[in-house]
Amino acid sequence: MTTIGLMGFGRIGRIVFRLLYKRDDIRIGAVCDVADPANVEYLLRFDTLSGRFPDLVRVKDGHLYVYGRQIALLAGFERGAIPDWKGLGVDTVIEATDRHLGRADLEKHIAAGAKRVILCTLPAEPLDLMVVPGVNDAALAVSHRIVSNASPTVQCVSPLVKVLGDAFGIERMMFTTIHEYTSHHRLADVPTEDMRRGRSAPENIVPQESRSPGILMDLFPDLRGRVLGAAMNVPVPNGSAVDLVCWHRRKVTIEAINEVVRTAAASRWKGILDWTDDPIVSSDIAGSPFAGTFDAKATMVLGEKLSKTLTWFDSGWAYAHRLVELVERFHLLEKEAC
Repeated sequence: MTTIGLMGFGRIGRIVFRLLYKRDDIRIGAVCDVADPANVEYLLRFDTLSGRFPDLVRVKDGHLYVYGRQIALLAGFERGAIPDWKGLGVDTVIEATDRHLGRADLEKHIAAGAKRVILCTLPAEPLDLMVVPGVNDAALAVSHRIVSNASPTVQCVSPLVKVLGDAFGIERMMFTTIHEYTSHHRLADVPTEDMRRGRSAPENIVPQESRSPGILMDLFPDLRGRVLGAAMNVPVPNGSAVDLVCWHRRKVTIEAINEVVRTAAASRWKGILDWTDDPIVSSDIAGSPFAGTFDAKATMVLGEKLSKTLTWFDSGWAYAHRLVELVERFHLLEKEAC
């Protein structure tokens, strides 16, 4: 059995909790957050995007009680402090505080008794592996101790880059992530170091820089120096998309691109990449577990070798599902190694 410690109980932490709290093979051993106990309970029970929690939840005397289970709750924990994971019986830490952390920061979890750490964002420096299913997850090994689950954008766009690259070749590419606003943004205009991020998110389209191009070039070395990317935060609470433009080596048509992605989603990429020709909008992707849902109606070509595609994703649910799958992969590797 794998025992999880959730470090950070924001949107991703709470979704992972919902996905795991009933399981016996992977159990939640502890939840750690800077919020006080009453707020931890309240935000788990009542969630604007995920809806009300489906079972009775109670917090009492340093524990969270749910589904007949007692889970250690370290609420009001000092930011940056590390729990005694060994004493809590935790072997795998999901670091979901969304802080910009390096290897030295994450190694503190290992020193506190954890066997493994999974970071829920792009790392500040290289770790043992940044895992993207279908792209490099075959390299995952039981010896890996500190890994990253990349980012929702990287998880969304990487399968499509791989599929289109294998079928038509990619000379260069650029993309824009159209992303819902998050807790990093503001309801009203306030002074911040990043002036655009300080503007009212529900009232504006906010251009943002993206770290994803560098990660994609690491995942696809043949594209090094040939990827551009940016992000736009838009006034919706949920539902994101990647608008991808590729210059190809071989001729493309709308029909060929759509068919290549359709067959890939039904075979090798099943469960990771979805395909639809329905006229969906951002709210229709809410609750989707897929890393990306390819929108066949949005496919465009210009001339013979330029394509433009749109792939939707729910940045919370999709990302949390990839996290759980990563924990499952390590669980299986541990069993095989025994």
